[in-house]
Amino acid sequence: MKLSFRYLLLIAMTLVALVPIISLAIWTSNNAIDNEYRNVHDKHLLLAKNLSQALDRYSIDALAIFTRATDSVVQQQIAPQFVELLKDVDVESIGEYNTDGQLVNVLFGPKNRQPLSLVTTENPFNLSQLAVSQFTKVHKQGLAKPTLYIIRQDHLQRIWLAVMNPEYISQLQSAVKFGKQGHAAIVDHQGNVLAHPNQQWQLTSKNLSQLNIVQQMMTGHSGVMEFYSPAVLQNMIAAYATVATTGWGVMIPQPLSELVERAESEIEMIYSVAFLSFLVCLLLSWWMTGLITRPIAILTDKTRGLPQQQHYPQYLPKQTIETTEFVALFDSFQQMSEEVINSREELSQRVRDRTADLVIAKTKALHLANHDVVTGLANRLSIRQAIERLLDKKQPFSILFIDLDGFKVINDTYGHGIGDALLVKIGQQVSHRLFPSEIFARYGGDEFVLLLPNDIDGDTVMATASSILELIKQPFQIGTYSLTISACIGAAIYKGVDSDTDSLIHRADVAMYQAKHAGKSQVILAD
Repeated sequence: MKLSFRYLLLIAMTLVALVPIISLAIWTSNNAIDNEYRNVHDKHLLLAKNLSQALDRYSIDALAIFTRATDSVVQQQIAPQFVELLKDVDVESIGEYNTDGQLVNVLFGPKNRQPLSLVTTENPFNLSQLAVSQFTKVHKQGLAKPTLYIIRQDHLQRIWLAVMNPEYISQLQSAVKFGKQGHAAIVDHQGNVLAHPNQQWQLTSKNLSQLNIVQQMMTGHSGVMEFYSPAVLQNMIAAYATVATTGWGVMIPQPLSELVERAESEIEMIYSVAFLSFLVCLLLSWWMTGLITRPIAILTDKTRGLPQQQHYPQYLPKQTIETTEFVALFDSFQQMSEEVINSREELSQRVRDRTADLVIAKTKALHLANHDVVTGLANRLSIRQAIERLLDKKQPFSILFIDLDGFKVINDTYGHGIGDALLVKIGQQVSHRLFPSEIFARYGGDEFVLLLPNDIDGDTVMATASSILELIKQPFQIGTYSLTISACIGAAIYKGVDSDTDSLIHRADVAMYQAKHAGKSQVILAD
């Protein structure tokens, strides 16, 4: 069977385009749901921890202000400077009780908010171990609405009780909304609702201790897990964390159906793009094959009659669109009858020269592929390949993720030429102090990565990071300028937990941003 060269070329080009398009579409679609789960794990868990830290700061402030305010009581009055502070932390009322738990006086706020006794069967309080101010569980029995209290006993054996308004807690909870039904929920250390989008549950302080995720929070754990939510009657995936001071739990749940829906939408888009890409490749292939085969057909037709021609052949007809290669080919065809080209020795010498050029070009290309053009250091690809090799060997090691402080200001002030020269100086300064097995790479912009294949001890890694900071902080003489700069470093130690290069670098990157937030010239070791 004979086929036109154009059709064979079209089939080959189509297959070459189709195989990677289909492979990429299948691989991307298979990873869509995994990407959604990873986003939940990273973003939701970070949000849960941020909320728990905010609540921890609030509870510490509230307990401290309550303690100082009750210690300041003179002649049954709270010191005036504490009144506004108590309001700021949502204290509604403060009452004084004797050692028997009976109300003596209300020093702040409405009197009807204070229970007459702390030892009634309807609303009992635990009066043991009150030397330190503490939040109680949510009290629900015998009250018009569930109430949260702070309680303590001072050195004079007076018992102080503060009635809390959970407005700040509710504000934190209500500020978290994402997707269609993504939300935040906050419970006390016994699983009673402090803040929840279900208003009925919040008004009754529903106890959720039967849920596995709440049980995990009550035991002080944090993480991500799936569970069935009776609030929305759906399977959920949620990140959760614990407030250290009070034992409260914070969770950030989202219906699994939303993750699947987003993944399915992404998959549809992927296959649509793949189909359109295939159509574009098919049309381009047809046009390209015509561009290639038409000159060949013309040249073949002229070549058939060349042996019978007694004179130089006529110039070949011009095409609407011509490629440089085919124009050169036509010119060579026109010159074949005019001169004899290439003796054997000349051809051999040209082959040797070309081979030598290719070896040089290959060497240069290999160097450029693995080194940064500006600094000459290992580049992003090279350092990632080095990390992947260590991960494949399951060999413990550590990395430092370094970000320069204020590098943009230097670029804006002195120009990019000075900025590039400073990067070169920093690369030389640090590289000269490294062991042969250690790799210092420019990861991009003003970011560097240092691979320490033999350092897995936290103290050693932190000491190395500190020494790198000192090297970077030294003045650099660039032309007539003496420049100083600092950096922040995030360190991460691989001990067999990270699944891939991205997760390890991400941990170091997160630690670096934590160092950024802590100020300049900081080093933080990732958990």
